[in-house]
Amino acid sequence: MVSRRQSGFALVLVLVGVALLGLMVESVLLLSNRAVESGSSAVLRARLGCAAQAGMALGIASLLDTHRDPAWRLDGAPFAVVFEGVPVAVSISDEAGKVDLNGGNLALITGLFAAAGLDGTAAQTMAARVLDWREPGPLKRLNGAKAADYRAAGLDYGPRGGPFQSVSELALVLGMTPELFARVAPAVTVYSVFPAPELQSAPALALRAAGLDAATVEGIMAARARGQVSPSLGLAPAGPAGVAGTVFTVSATVSAAGEIVRRSEIVRFTGAAGDPVWVVSITGS
Repeated sequence: MVSRRQSGFALVLVLVGVALLGLMVESVLLLSNRAVESGSSAVLRARLGCAAQAGMALGIASLLDTHRDPAWRLDGAPFAVVFEGVPVAVSISDEAGKVDLNGGNLALITGLFAAAGLDGTAAQTMAARVLDWREPGPLKRLNGAKAADYRAAGLDYGPRGGPFQSVSELALVLGMTPELFARVAPAVTVYSVFPAPELQSAPALALRAAGLDAATVEGIMAARARGQVSPSLGLAPAGPAGVAGTVFTVSATVSAAGEIVRRSEIVRFTGAAGDPVWVVSITGS
């Protein structure tokens, strides 16, 4: 756990970054007012992009704050902020609360696909193929798929035979459809060090994958919305997130005048005062 001094110093660094982004937004705002007259959307998108980046910086700052507002949830629920007059929806997902594609066992991953709407046999089949993707060698599980099955399906690739390198790689598993991938992707990760989701920050689909029934999941989500946790499960409020090796996805969405800008960063907390946060990956549209 980082010390209070380290956490405070890191928080100051992030807030300084937010202030600088504020100056950027102000300057872009002046240009965007002129651009509206000419019908240009490029400057507007630049303004929205700055606001989205600032929203993510505020989200990271909340993780470094030992007195974080409980409204900043860690299960991907959006939190509304306003930056230089621009509304921003910011979400934070604790990767430890998700189903790890490399660490989850057959039962957990079967539960994931069942929670996503597949029937029993289809869920077992997809789970077997996920494990076959990450496991080396030609032997396959019942209803699984190895290289020959991919070739028979007309695909010019086969399973990696090693750990998933990214969540997007799940889309390559035989039988995965875009619709199914879209349902499960927010609840899976390759960054967790746990064999099962941490329940206090798990999204609803990961809670269902872990075996919790629908009523219990609904109760947990309602409690989180009130800034509480479920005493029946012994779940404690999440503490300061500045722990070495802790990984979060911080995302921001901004929309205005028909333009939508999305930004997302996967960040790892190092526990080092001078270099508290590493950016693992960046995506945006």
